[in-house]
Amino acid sequence: MPAENLKSLRSKIDKIDKDLLKLIQKRAALAVSIGKIKSKISPNSSFYKPDREATILRNILKANENGALSNEKVKTIYKELISGCLSLEEALKISYLGPEGTHSEAAVHGHFGSLVSRLPSPTIDDVFHQVLKGESDIGVVPVENSSEGVINTTLNCLADNKSLSIIGEIYLDINHQLASGNRFDIKEAFAIASHPQALGQCNKWIEKNIGSIKRLEMPSSAVAAKYAKENKNILCIVNTLAIEKYKLKLQKKDIQDYSDNKTRFLVIGQNEIGSTGKDKTSFLIQTANKPGALINILRPFEKRKINLSKIETRPSRGNINSHDFFIDCEGHKEDSKLRLAIKEVKKAGSLVRILGSYPQHV
Repeated sequence: MPAENLKSLRSKIDKIDKDLLKLIQKRAALAVSIGKIKSKISPNSSFYKPDREATILRNILKANENGALSNEKVKTIYKELISGCLSLEEALKISYLGPEGTHSEAAVHGHFGSLVSRLPSPTIDDVFHQVLKGESDIGVVPVENSSEGVINTTLNCLADNKSLSIIGEIYLDINHQLASGNRFDIKEAFAIASHPQALGQCNKWIEKNIGSIKRLEMPSSAVAAKYAKENKNILCIVNTLAIEKYKLKLQKKDIQDYSDNKTRFLVIGQNEIGSTGKDKTSFLIQTANKPGALINILRPFEKRKINLSKIETRPSRGNINSHDFFIDCEGHKEDSKLRLAIKEVKKAGSLVRILGSYPQHV
């Protein structure tokens, strides 16, 4: 009978839950034991190891064949598990570009799980400052958006703070939600509020579905969420985290004009990151402002078939006769062919500073 089958299936789930709990607690105990050993070997080093975490996730996802849960859902579960075990060893403090409820906080939550201390900072410079002064263990800052381009403030901070390194990267799908503080027909809205970039990325949807509504530009989508919460018949464009945090009413889901809109965030810290076999290295290369300078930089990478995923160039702030190139490439700085490429670039007369070697986003 259906009722008996349902009872039998639920009984099996109950048993699995008990077995899972035992295994989770066993894993947590092992993590604590590892933490004690690491404390003796390196008393002042962080327990957070991005290279180890990336390896764990890749192994788990590789083993996730033909399961009911997708890789993304399995990754979310394991992120929380890793976050919980890490919290037993170290109360990780993470600074990010605030205020609360922004895409930056969503990136932190998705990458580090919920069991960390999230510290909103007013500016990108402040995020770097807090990590540099030890007020937080790690910083998360946006560096580029697929539709809006690179964020120069982040590049400036990377160039100026030689004591900090890039230790990870996060790619976040930017999905914009239409919300309000009270429930009403969107045709009756007085105005729509958000950050200028969010308004721009939803422009076609707004024109088609609402028309020439007044647009209120806010410092962030989180500020727009607060404004909509405090004022009747105001729409706001925010993320899902802000809807939950500010208890807004969801009006329409995923109103962005383009579905492939992503923002890349950098994780910054003072950790030394080992090779995982699937890494990325970021450089700041300074060269004289003369014809052929870029070709001389690229040739050593091309010769060794090292893939470059990003090149940004601009005049050097410290030397008007030089240009700075921000370059991302595949591989770890300890890889033999990458070391040879760096050596050749230096030999050609360019200044090279490695901004960090870190696992590629899983």
